[in-house]
Amino acid sequence: MRRPTIGLLFDPDLVADAVHSHARDGSPRSRDAGRRRRSESTRDRMLSRVTLRMTDSGHTRSRRATSGWAARGVPSIGSTSLTRAAPPRGPSKQGPHPTRRHRMARYTRRVAGAAIAALLAVGLGACAPAQPGAGSQEKEGGSIVYLDAELSSNTQLQSSGTWQDSAYVQNITDRLIYRDPETGEFEPWIAEDWTISDDGLVYEFVIRDGVTYSDGTPLDVASVKRNLEWQANGDADKGIPANNWFPTIVSIDADEATRTVTVTLDQPYAPFLAVLSFWRTSLVADATIDASLEAQSQISGLIGSGPFYVKSETYGEEIVLAKREGYDWPHPGSEHTGEAYLDEIVIIPVTEDSVRLGTLKSGEADLLRYVQPSEEQPLEDAGFQVLGLQGAGNANIWDVRQQAPFLDELDVRKALQVGIDREQIVDDLYTDRWNAATSIVSPTAFGYVDLSAKLGYDPDEANRLLDEAGFTGRDADGYRTRDGETLRILTFVDVFDSTSKPLFQLIQWQLKQIGVKLDIDETDYANYSNALKDPNVGVRRNGWPEADAWVRQRVNYSFTGSNAWFFSEADPKLEELYDSQLHATTPEQRAEILAELQEYVVDQAYALPIIDDTQVFVLQPHLHGFSWSAEARPYFYDVWTEKK
Repeated sequence: MRRPTIGLLFDPDLVADAVHSHARDGSPRSRDAGRRRRSESTRDRMLSRVTLRMTDSGHTRSRRATSGWAARGVPSIGSTSLTRAAPPRGPSKQGPHPTRRHRMARYTRRVAGAAIAALLAVGLGACAPAQPGAGSQEKEGGSIVYLDAELSSNTQLQSSGTWQDSAYVQNITDRLIYRDPETGEFEPWIAEDWTISDDGLVYEFVIRDGVTYSDGTPLDVASVKRNLEWQANGDADKGIPANNWFPTIVSIDADEATRTVTVTLDQPYAPFLAVLSFWRTSLVADATIDASLEAQSQISGLIGSGPFYVKSETYGEEIVLAKREGYDWPHPGSEHTGEAYLDEIVIIPVTEDSVRLGTLKSGEADLLRYVQPSEEQPLEDAGFQVLGLQGAGNANIWDVRQQAPFLDELDVRKALQVGIDREQIVDDLYTDRWNAATSIVSPTAFGYVDLSAKLGYDPDEANRLLDEAGFTGRDADGYRTRDGETLRILTFVDVFDSTSKPLFQLIQWQLKQIGVKLDIDETDYANYSNALKDPNVGVRRNGWPEADAWVRQRVNYSFTGSNAWFFSEADPKLEELYDSQLHATTPEQRAEILAELQEYVVDQAYALPIIDDTQVFVLQPHLHGFSWSAEARPYFYDVWTEKK
């Protein structure tokens, strides 16, 4: 295979400038705007000044080029530099910080080495990784570098929601219930047993003995009781909301003698065990619950009972997780017992796809999350482990917001539903690790029904529906009009997925074939939520793996919830379906309701299912034991490395 030739425009004083700039900013970061500018990642400042010029000499780097859909006239989006901003953080409160001198030396070596190695790796194609078995077969010991595609944002459990933060939280905490990712069954964890009353109102949990948090305090019945009360009620004085996944709770009682915690609900709540298995209901020490909202929002402020604890955090640069001594209560899907194998996990956010990949190829990193689909096969051919994880939960859908022009009309929404060619999207943009959506939830979600027949591509039907809606005129560009007004829909590129830009472009081209103009705008991570407040935004990408897809949907789409479909008034049937499935008393009853719910949402085209979410991880061959939760979040407890 011929390698692409690359020209590098690289300032030789770049790394020194970046390091000196970092050294001048040694004070803890506050939330004011001036310091937020100073807290911008040094790595991102450095990478913004690095230009890669690639000329292809036989090896096609772009899936878009290989697929040919660019040649069909897919319009391009103006390039806007996307940056991911988040509230600044203070220093870690868990584990000693290295001295400033040590931190600077370490950071200098890492930034300079990783940046240069990444560039050289991309330019030279990098040597194939060492074959497994070439290094130490001793499982204990060693550290790994994990490159994430996004910055940590907020780890306060009831209010956080970003994928990367949930992955970090999962490895420093434990939960009452474990959900097997293969079978979907619920299994004992910190709750070593439980019973549910026949009427579905009373749950009694037997709490495992001998579990402690990383600050040495016990995870006992009193701690479980306090955690559940905190989740159910929040802390209004601190601005901490109640967990909106939780049912209404009548009482929570703890009995030390029997090691039981008894929860009484006001009505049956079918997804309660699923909610208790979710990262958002992770168990934390009293010190975390007692802390301020700001402290809880920093990962260093989360004190859990998991196999790792937060040793240090330097916001925007790295998070270091260290092994807990004495840990011996892993979830039942684990391959071993006792302490974790790894000594440390160094998590570094690298938002540039090419640099993240180049750093892995150079051997400076051990695993990463997110590569472009076009890179998956070349990496696998080179000997890397490429894993596409599809968790249970919601499919990636486009929410159709009915406050926007034309989208309160059923025929218009239904035309969009059948005017999108999902199979072409997967064939042209993705790999066999990805699938076209066949419902509003993924196939492993409870109650899933295959609705692919309703989601098939049918441009003739789409054109018929739009004709019936009165969009029979055409403007100078060929788009449909009604009463002189062009049928146009506004959207913003999803900042949470590195594959979204070409996805949006291809759907833009597909909709043009039926006369619908999709206007695509861009913004950055920090401004994305505000951009979506524009009432003219018609579609928005949504949907990720969740512990219970239907709880998330009810929170998002109910008229009394977030009303993310922007109904002007409640849809009584939709509200009844979302409510009744929550309170079903048997799995069979709930599944029957959910089947009707899925068909109704698709028939009304309230949502446009696109693809099933896939989280792609690339690992060096010297890593072993990588596993994941039912929602496709990584577990590092069983991971071990041949490199010591």
